[in-house]
Amino acid sequence: MRGVYEENGTMVPKGIRNLKDLYTLRDVNIGRGNAILRDIGMLTGLHKLGVAGINKKNGRAFRLAISNLGKLESLSVSSAGMSGLCGCLDDISSPPENLQSLKLYGNLKTLPEWIKELQHLVKLKLVGARLLEHDVAMEFLGKLPKLEILVISPFQGEEFHFKPPQTGTAFGSLKVLKLADLWGTKSVKFEEGTMLKLERLQVEGLIKNEIGFSGLEFLLNINEVQLRFEFHFDEKRIRAARAAGADYETARAEEEQEARRKEGELKKKIREQLARNPNQPILF
Repeated sequence: MRGVYEENGTMVPKGIRNLKDLYTLRDVNIGRGNAILRDIGMLTGLHKLGVAGINKKNGRAFRLAISNLGKLESLSVSSAGMSGLCGCLDDISSPPENLQSLKLYGNLKTLPEWIKELQHLVKLKLVGARLLEHDVAMEFLGKLPKLEILVISPFQGEEFHFKPPQTGTAFGSLKVLKLADLWGTKSVKFEEGTMLKLERLQVEGLIKNEIGFSGLEFLLNINEVQLRFEFHFDEKRIRAARAAGADYETARAEEEQEARRKEGELKKKIREQLARNPNQPILF
């Protein structure tokens, strides 16, 4: 059984059935069978758990194991195979009510309904989730009362729209929002009345198209916007330029110049919005 097992910071040997008081269990690959998941379900003292290799074959055993871990505060789950986590996380009968950190790595398409019950969730990280109905997902997550940190990478879709519900506020406790690899995204929009406590916005990774941000002036508590992105070079344009007689270096240089233009234009527009923000946030 592979993995690193820790009990109050101390390494412990393999064979975990009798380790009822184990506090942390991480880097466990459960892709080879369900027996290990039955063992994990017996570790009722677990506060932190990290597993990899989740698939449809072991999804039911995983859900049963999680339902037994009432003390769990941190959970990290990585999928195996092209289908990702689709159908693997639904219908957890008793989700850990004290869960504060949840990291999901793999295709979900839709968010499991039980996430709505995580009233103490502070940090949520979604990597490769490929959510289909973005507005529904954001309304879903916006209702989590204690969510302070949200990481989404990548975002699948042309428009990322954060808007307030008909009553109350959306993402009322969120302080940090990280959006990575906005590959095909053309618009990120914040409506007035959402994310009123947001302090930091981070944008990272590759961007394919020209992208626009709007509503940054409505983020009244924001202190900084961090941009760590680069525009993707259009290889088709490089090949077309070479076919027309240009050498590779020249074609590449033109693409680099175009990428710098897009980056400069985006930063200019973001600065203009931030200048209208009464909190006068900093752009990095």
